[in-house]
Amino acid sequence: MLGDIGTLVLQGAMISAIYALIAIGFTMIFGVGGILNLAHGALIMAGAYIFGILVRETTVSWIALHPAIAFPVTVVAVAVLSWGLYQVLVRWVEDNVVITFLATVVVAVASTELVIYLFGDTPMGMTLISGALNLEPFGINARPRYVQFAGFVVSWIAIGLLWFYITKTDDGRSILAASMSERGAQLTGVDLHSVRAKTWLIAGALAGIAGIFLGSTGSATPLMWLNPLALAFIIVVIGGIGSIKGSVVAAYFIGFLEQFTVTFVGQGFRGILSLVVLAIFLLYLPQGLYGREFVHD
Repeated sequence: MLGDIGTLVLQGAMISAIYALIAIGFTMIFGVGGILNLAHGALIMAGAYIFGILVRETTVSWIALHPAIAFPVTVVAVAVLSWGLYQVLVRWVEDNVVITFLATVVVAVASTELVIYLFGDTPMGMTLISGALNLEPFGINARPRYVQFAGFVVSWIAIGLLWFYITKTDDGRSILAASMSERGAQLTGVDLHSVRAKTWLIAGALAGIAGIFLGSTGSATPLMWLNPLALAFIIVVIGGIGSIKGSVVAAYFIGFLEQFTVTFVGQGFRGILSLVVLAIFLLYLPQGLYGREFVHD
């Protein structure tokens, strides 16, 4: 029993860290621009595939990079892709919620088809950090991989840097101001277009990090973005749309809930309790844990 609890705590903490990265980017874009970015999942997939291409000699032998170099290159590449998506497409249609929603859906589906065309539907394996830690001598029935520990550490470094940027810099405070009230932000001289572009850049970077760790702990597949995107939606609703703190809290709640289900109920019921909790929040607490009333734009 104690071994199962240890496994629950360890595995839950590590997967929740990645969930937090995914949900923060998703909620930031909605909080600032009111956009449900369904292309966010495609950016996660892009992170996994770009990293896999850069580190695998079997893909392009002359371009194979050390994982320590490929990691920041991938994060920057996905951030630029996200920024480019906003500049080229979203900024021109963002005033129409329905068209923007459909546009991001089209981008997600088109990205999937492109990946299938280029790489097929065979999973692409990759390695960021090899090796695993045997915790059975300590009574924990798990052999967590070093890449999972790395994901936990990197996630909290990224969250800490984002918190510092949002709360301690004038540039970051403009994002916070825009998420609270667009009209109020404009009255204080905030350039909304610039703020939204920066938000998409940051969200892309977080998606890239999440994609790397998801691909390294499992593998990259054309449909790997579906489950993370669904989880991001659940987490954002529970935490409160637009709340970074809420996304982190809800990500850990959902992560531990899923791990509890896997450990004590079974793998086949992994997402059932999360859906039940989502339904409860939609019925009785639709604003989420840290949600706020929408102010006049």
